[in-house]
Amino acid sequence: MIISNPSEIRKLLDESKVIAVVGMSPNPERDSNKVGKYLMDKGYTVIPVNPTVNEIYGRKCYPDLSSIPKDIKIDIVDVFRNPEASKEVIKESVKLNPKAVWLQLGAESKDAIKLALDLGLNIIYGICIMETHKK
Repeated sequence: MIISNPSEIRKLLDESKVIAVVGMSPNPERDSNKVGKYLMDKGYTVIPVNPTVNEIYGRKCYPDLSSIPKDIKIDIVDVFRNPEASKEVIKESVKLNPKAVWLQLGAESKDAIKLALDLGLNIIYGICIMETHKK
């Protein structure tokens, strides 16, 4: 299901605790880093996912969603990848059974959105999780 209603999005953010940020960069100038850090500062447990680094802000970084230990329940998969790579992230996300997959601006495509819906995932796209949370 596409989640676009502001009250549904607010409820999702209020009820979520753990967010996997796929494509989180260790570079503080990158949007993925700024958003991940913001979410940490707001009390979320952020799980960085990036195959090129071991940790970001003292948090263990996983190379992909499949590498996250099974005992960690991911509420939201927040995706900072190009649209083609986003489709692979969506396929991996199904195994985690998150409350939603959030495709950040630039990560979305019609194919990625359709795939998420076909796989039964809740999806949010076209808006930034940080900017939405600030509201």
